Amino acid sequence: MESIYFVLGACLASFIMCLANRMNRQASLKGFSYCDHCGKRLLPINLIPIISWLIFLGKCRSCKHHISLVYPLTELSLAVIFLSASANYVFLIICCLFLFLSCEDLYDHSAHVFILYPIILFELCRHCSKEKVIAGIILLALLLFFVYCRQTLGFGDLPVIILIYLNTTHSQFLMVIMLASGLAILIFLHQQEKQLAFIPFLTIAYVLIKLIV
Repeated sequence: MESIYFVLGACLASFIMCLANRMNRQASLKGFSYCDHCGKRLLPINLIPIISWLIFLGKCRSCKHHISLVYPLTELSLAVIFLSASANYVFLIICCLFLFLSCEDLYDHSAHVFILYPIILFELCRHCSKEKVIAGIILLALLLFFVYCRQTLGFGDLPVIILIYLNTTHSQFLMVIMLASGLAILIFLHQQEKQLAFIPFLTIAYVLIKLIV
């Protein structure tokens, strides 16, 4: 049973990255998978998560173009997450949604965050204590200040942060924000980019804190 969760996680990661890539390029969501570099159709042997990358040494079978290590690492990461938290279905769904949004944010600094609204509503129904709601309203006001007044956050980051808040304890939430911010600062100092995709950092921090703490 554990191996099924591992394989499922790896396959979902591969599908999510492919879906985000096609949507970013405004390509058809139908049809067979193909190499982004040479355009040749990928055979089933090319589509096995993690294993295909290892078999062909990280290169396209047809044109030998290098395939980023990010792909097998992401597939392996989601596989391990599914294996480690197989009983926490809400957490697994959130991880899949966050992975999709992270890919979109990395591509063009935009994301279809509306896909989070149903699960945000679900989490609100699960955690509707007075203290949680009041703290959530204060957090929302603070986030809106950073989005519209300080312009240090993107509007797409807001639903992600709200969902993380609803799905974590107060201490876990603070650790997620601190870890995500710290990672973003390190990357910013290293790359000196004017704009960073923040959703991937939130995703990494959220997963680590939920699994470790």
